Amino acid sequence: MSPEEVTTSPQKPDRGKSASRVGIFGILGAIVGLLMALFIGFMFLIGDSRPDAVAWILFAIGAVIAVDLLRRIVRAVRI
Repeated sequence: MSPEEVTTSPQKPDRGKSASRVGIFGILGAIVGLLMALFIGFMFLIGDSRPDAVAWILFAIGAVIAVDLLRRIVRAVRI
């Protein structure tokens, strides 16, 4: 088997493809990041002496991570 037969190169559409460079670990990392952002955001929102602006910033970061997570999942399913 030659090295050209075992490739994930996007230039060769008939060869195997990868969902992304980090694959399933990128999806799992995005899930962990999303959960951490939401958890810490809720902790800032619930706390009395903590600023609510930090919570809303974390929720915005969580929304960006959620969009990226959906993009990764759709890309993994299509390939």
